[in-house]
Amino acid sequence: MKLPSTDETDVGPEIPLPPLQEAVLDETTLDQLFFDLAEAAELVSVSLKAGATARAGDLQRAGSAGGELAFARRALGDGTALGVQIRYRFAGSEWWDTLLRVPSGVRLVRVRIEDALG
Repeated sequence: MKLPSTDETDVGPEIPLPPLQEAVLDETTLDQLFFDLAEAAELVSVSLKAGATARAGDLQRAGSAGGELAFARRALGDGTALGVQIRYRFAGSEWWDTLLRVPSGVRLVRVRIEDALG
């Protein structure tokens, strides 16, 4: 029986990744992001990440979009959530913003879903 090669030079074709936008946001810029999302985007979903291996879960859709975003902002700010993923529609496209707490602020990773699907 022959085992598969583990030689790193023996790799398949490169898989193209969608373009991502990344930034580390300070508190003022983070507040502006949440304001902009509440005022100008159509919210699809908000999910919270509670810890390294736990997920806080999706916010219930019973509240308003502004209420869900305000809750997520507070949870990110007070440490209840280590991360937040916000899915929304803006300017005819669906976007996913992932926000993660880092020592220097909050890291934003943004992808347009049409780019990811290809």
